[in-house]
Amino acid sequence: MWSIRILSGPQAGQVHDLKLGKNVFGRGGQSQFKIQSLGISKEHCEIHVYKDKMIVVDLKSSNGTFVNGVKIQNSLIQVGDKISLFDIILDIIPSPDLRPMKNVVALHPNSPKSNTPSNELMINAPPPPPVVHPTAFNGNAAMQMNTFAPSQPQSLVPPPEPALTISEKIENFIETVAMPGVYKLGILFSFKQVLLGFVMCFIFGVTILSMIPLTTITKESNLQEAAKRAKSVARALAKVNEQALLSNQFGSLNVSDALKEDGIKEAFIIQQSDGSIVAPSEKVGRDTSSAFILQARKESRASASRIDSTTLGASHPIGVYDPVSGEPTVKYHAVVIYDVSSLNIDEGRIISLFMQTLIIASIMGLMLYYLFARLIEFPLRSLNKQIDQALLDKSDRTEVLFDYPVFQKLVSNVNTLLNRAWTGGGIEKINQPQQNRDLEYSNLVDIISHPAIVVSVDQRIVACNGPFEQLSQMSKDQLVNQPLQAITDSALSQIIDSLIVRCKQSPYDTQMDQIPFSQFECKISSQAFLNSLGEAEYFVMTLIPSEPS
Repeated sequence: MWSIRILSGPQAGQVHDLKLGKNVFGRGGQSQFKIQSLGISKEHCEIHVYKDKMIVVDLKSSNGTFVNGVKIQNSLIQVGDKISLFDIILDIIPSPDLRPMKNVVALHPNSPKSNTPSNELMINAPPPPPVVHPTAFNGNAAMQMNTFAPSQPQSLVPPPEPALTISEKIENFIETVAMPGVYKLGILFSFKQVLLGFVMCFIFGVTILSMIPLTTITKESNLQEAAKRAKSVARALAKVNEQALLSNQFGSLNVSDALKEDGIKEAFIIQQSDGSIVAPSEKVGRDTSSAFILQARKESRASASRIDSTTLGASHPIGVYDPVSGEPTVKYHAVVIYDVSSLNIDEGRIISLFMQTLIIASIMGLMLYYLFARLIEFPLRSLNKQIDQALLDKSDRTEVLFDYPVFQKLVSNVNTLLNRAWTGGGIEKINQPQQNRDLEYSNLVDIISHPAIVVSVDQRIVACNGPFEQLSQMSKDQLVNQPLQAITDSALSQIIDSLIVRCKQSPYDTQMDQIPFSQFECKISSQAFLNSLGEAEYFVMTLIPSEPS
């Protein structure tokens, strides 16, 4: 599970375990975790803990709730995030399995044994204040395990590191082995040049690889077309010479017409019995014992098969009536040898097809390059403009609407740094507990005998004394940490508001006004107190009854 560690204030160093469900933080009321600071509301915020996530919800507190320097109403949080409740800073850490221990007596071998039971030596004590590193507030998860500074060495054996999962091993290999060379390209060349290089590699790779299936499909199509043509020529050859073969007129057999067809390399007629050639006359008597001829003689119907990579053979049976069996039997085969390469696309057409594909892929790739470059550049350009404006306006609000964790983490860190810059909280200063100015002003008004009240620049009532409670007929609990409008006397509230405006305009002058009450009339004076930047931060108001004229 998870725990909350307090980093600043009087309770710095304390660690509280979070329970599943709702955990309420505040100064009092129904809060389960009491935070000792006057700037914190009685019920300031809630942290809802689930099995797979945590959510912090602000309970309409006077001074707001901040996550990594950004004011929120509700927000997802995770280990390492810094939560600010006015001047108290907390962070989320994993619940430690082993707590620092007190009252552990280190017995020397020669010393007398202690009479204290052993179980009393292991009493858990609140952990000591944490050692806050200079970069502990940068919101990075790498700093979420800030170690405690033990008062004396402990003999606890650290737990073994958990084994990496397969996905983590793959990610680690990619990040440490494969990607460093790619990252170096961004150093040697401009970002756009690297991105354009990747797009061009993609274009050429896709174009070349697309030719492989195209070549395969073309070859298969050519083979099928060659088989059809060869069968057609063999069938025509058999039909032309069938009558002459039936009448045994071998001298009138003709294969020249078949040789005139495109792609036909050879055409002849063979006997079924021994495979010898009976036509054309110049090849009569030759024996053909190729694998294709042997297979064709076994077939009683037309067939075609490849002989080698460039040729294909087709045969068509010629039947002769057998008076003995009374049925036609195959006596001859018309055979043609077809050149498959005659159907191949010439090199010029292949090059033309390649160039067309390359041009189309280049157009689409350059369009994608333009869109990707603009898409990557937009959030960074927008963030730079917001930072420039924030520096001019002295604000700490930037945002990137892209739903990408890296950008969101960057924006969170930028807002945190801007917030520290405008509040005077440099790294050295932030790492120290913030001074509680509210308590100072509360002590200040208590030593004033006349009615007095302190209001912050955001019109929050910081403190008031007893005479002011009697004058306004309201208690401190009803006023402190409430907006100025909480004062039921609207005339008094309006006069204080006008004095604040005047003090902002002339922060070094004391502003005066008058306000009548039922028994007497009061003079009300206001003095601004400035921060380190010379800006009005608090306003002290005192009410002095006017002497009767």
